[in-house]
Amino acid sequence: AQDRVTHSSPENAVLMYALMYVLSSLLHALSQRANRLAEWLLVLAGMGMALVIGLQVICRYLFNHSLFWSEELGRILLVQLTFLGASVAYKRGVHVALEAAITPLPLRWQRTARLLALLTSLVFFAVFTWQSWRFAWFINRQTLTALGFSRTYPFLALPLSGALMFLHGLSALCSQLFADKGERS
Repeated sequence: AQDRVTHSSPENAVLMYALMYVLSSLLHALSQRANRLAEWLLVLAGMGMALVIGLQVICRYLFNHSLFWSEELGRILLVQLTFLGASVAYKRGVHVALEAAITPLPLRWQRTARLLALLTSLVFFAVFTWQSWRFAWFINRQTLTALGFSRTYPFLALPLSGALMFLHGLSALCSQLFADKGERS
């Protein structure tokens, strides 16, 4: 039993670095694929919303007949666009950031501030995902007035977008930590 080395060795450090690289790469690929799917869903939801609202306008003004379900479906599609769009925007890095406050800092403090922002975001995304999932489950017996199905389905966009943002944030955190490791050695 004494032949085994339990303390850290250079071989263990190299193995951990390689494992971190592989996990970071896998997480990045998963984040990229999930984002690509979200982008396609955004295209479909946007086209669906334009079609539904356009059809409603045509029916109302040309035929003097209102589609009773179009407003509710349009609102649902808007919610999908909003939250899936937020996850895509987060992945692309186009949300509001405090770069003006971070850029003047020394390089080491910039990394620390970015890591702190990522960790704070991850906590927020985790809480948001959990609470929005609880809310979607809470309203599962309520039905939409015009469409007649459970209110849970449209609200699933919230925990889905929260989970996507968590995945993107975790990918960014791993990339940042991996980049930091590589720059130190």
